[in-house]
Amino acid sequence: MPLWFLGKWMDIYTKLDWQGASFSIAHVEGEPKQEWKRYFSFHNIDMPYSFLRSKMARFYLSRRKLYSQVKDVDVDVIFTLSNLWRQEFSHYCSRKMEVPYVVRLRGNHREVRKAAKVNVIKGKALNFLETRGLKKANLVIPNSRDLAKRAVEWGVEKEKITSPVYNGVDTRMFRPINVDRSEKFTVAYAGRISMAKRALHLLKIAENLPSVHFIVAGGKQMDVDFPSNVEYLGRLPFSEMPNFYNKADFIILPSATEGFPNTVLEAYACGKPVLVAKEAFPDELKVFGSVTEIDKFQSEIEALRKADLKYLGEQARSYVREHYSWEKFSKSILKHLGNVVNEVD
Repeated sequence: MPLWFLGKWMDIYTKLDWQGASFSIAHVEGEPKQEWKRYFSFHNIDMPYSFLRSKMARFYLSRRKLYSQVKDVDVDVIFTLSNLWRQEFSHYCSRKMEVPYVVRLRGNHREVRKAAKVNVIKGKALNFLETRGLKKANLVIPNSRDLAKRAVEWGVEKEKITSPVYNGVDTRMFRPINVDRSEKFTVAYAGRISMAKRALHLLKIAENLPSVHFIVAGGKQMDVDFPSNVEYLGRLPFSEMPNFYNKADFIILPSATEGFPNTVLEAYACGKPVLVAKEAFPDELKVFGSVTEIDKFQSEIEALRKADLKYLGEQARSYVREHYSWEKFSKSILKHLGNVVNEVD
C-alpha cells in the first residue's frame, strides 16, 4: 500500500486501473474531492510554522511534527513526485517507517531555477539537496529519456534508474469537440505564467502578431501585462481543459524546460498540432506541428497559419491513442513499485 503525497494529476490518476492496489495519500492543502475518495485514503497534514517564508527552515523545524501525523499509516512503499521538499519528507518517512521510497522524476528543476534566475548560492544549495534526495531513493522513475540521462549526470546510480515511463492521456476526455470560439486564427497556451515557461517571450510574440488571437490559461507566478489580443482565462479546472484546447487552431509551448509535457499529449488528443521550443520537446515524441528555437516562433506561427492543421491534428490524435495511455502508465508504475517492495523484503 504505497503512501503517496498528493500531486497535481489526481484527476487523471483516479481514472487508472490500479489492479487492486491500495493507496494512502498525505496532503497539506485543500479538501479531496468525493470522487477521489472512491480510489484513495486521505490523511490531512497540518503544516506548522507556516508563518516562516523559508521552506527549508519550515521543513527542518517541522519534519518531526509532520511525521507524527502519518507514522501510523500502514504502507509498503512511499511514492512521490519529484520535488525537493516532497523528496526530503519522503526520505525522512522512509527511514522512520523502514520502507523504501520511489521518486517519479518529472522535470529538470535545475533548469527551472536557472530560467527563474534563482540566486546562485541558493540555487546550488537546492540543487545539492534535490540530487541527494534522488541518490537516496530506492528507485527513480524518469518520464523521459533526457531525464534518465540527466539523473546519471547528477550522480544517481544507473541501477536505480528505470527505463522511462511516459505520461498518458485520456483520449475519451480529451477529444475534438465543437465549442464556441473566436472567428480569428487562435493560438492557445496552457501553463504557469512564469519565467521558466518563458511567459514574457510569449506575450512579446503576441504583441507582434495583432491579427492572431491568443488564449492563455494558467496561474500567475509573476506580474505581466497582457496585450489586447491576449485573452487571459486564469487557472482553469482540469475538467475544462478539453474545451480550452478546442478553442484554438494549435497549441504553443515556449518553455525553457519540460519533462514529458502533458500539454502536448492533451493537445494531440484534441486534434491540435503544437508549436514547441526545442528545449521543451522530448525526443521520443513525434512532431505534429513544429519544434524550433524560441526566436523563430513568430515566423513559425505565420507558417502554421498556412498549413493543413486539421490533417496534422487527425494524425496527432491517432498517434497518442495508439502509444500513450494511462493504462500503460499505471501497469508500469505498479510493476516498479512491486519490484522495489520485493527487493527490500
